[in-house]
Amino acid sequence: MRNASNKSKQRNPWKIAFIALISMLIIAAAGVFLAVSLSSSINKSVNQKSTNTSEPISATINKTQLNQLSNYYLGRLQKGSAAQYHFEVGNEGIVYGSLKLLGSSVDYSLTFDPKVMPNGNIELHANKLALGKFPVPISFVLMYVKQNYKLPKWVQLIPKDKTIKLDIIHMNGDNGINYRARTIDMKGQGKFTFDILLPQTDKED
Repeated sequence: MRNASNKSKQRNPWKIAFIALISMLIIAAAGVFLAVSLSSSINKSVNQKSTNTSEPISATINKTQLNQLSNYYLGRLQKGSAAQYHFEVGNEGIVYGSLKLLGSSVDYSLTFDPKVMPNGNIELHANKLALGKFPVPISFVLMYVKQNYKLPKWVQLIPKDKTIKLDIIHMNGDNGINYRARTIDMKGQGKFTFDILLPQTDKED
């Protein structure tokens, strides 16, 4: 009985770590188009006449702009929160932060490469997942998340391929603002081009 109790106590910190990793995966998924979400409100106000048509609005940003907008958005989102995480695009995408584990602060990070799918959705290939100084098996974590947690419908995990597929075309349903990726270029200054798909509204008689 004592051994079983000890094993249970040993597992608890890892359960806490997995919960943090789940949040991190979702953040990584959202990070690729956080800047576009912010830009969409600006483009929408400038292009009011386009809201009653199905014509998409194009938005193009570089790495610096994406990182600045992401920092601004996450700064507002996490205001007053003890847990702080960050999203940054360099030669690859990275989500990093820290969590409390056994009374100590432990750093975590996830690096990934984003790719535009033929239909305009996004695929994230996870390269490295680390908790502190220790690498964590990506496929195992993705499988654990997939089997034990309910994720948004637009996020699909494929553990064996270490990938996260994002259905950004249908992310907010038929009545919300959705997106279609056209270009994700991580080289140099970077180039990220999206179509902003505004919901079609009926014209007034």
